[in-house]
Amino acid sequence: MNHDRSRDPASRAADLVRMADTPNELEKARLARYAAQTTDPPPMGPQGIATDGCRECRGTLWREPDGCRWTCSGCGHVEMDKAR
Repeated sequence: MNHDRSRDPASRAADLVRMADTPNELEKARLARYAAQTTDPPPMGPQGIATDGCRECRGTLWREPDGCRWTCSGCGHVEMDKAR
């Protein structure tokens, strides 16, 4: 999967629907909305992807590759790295 953050949400939605392998049209629509409203996770490093909970919306924070910032996949909230 391409982790380019400028990637078109439609291609990301197509990838998610393909991976879900569901005939359910409501589920496909939900996945398309999710793809349009969230960012791709950062590239996976040798230690995986670091995650935490967002204090704003309770979504998932991804640690950015620079190691200094965390970005919420749900609301876009950004936090500078703190001791976690």
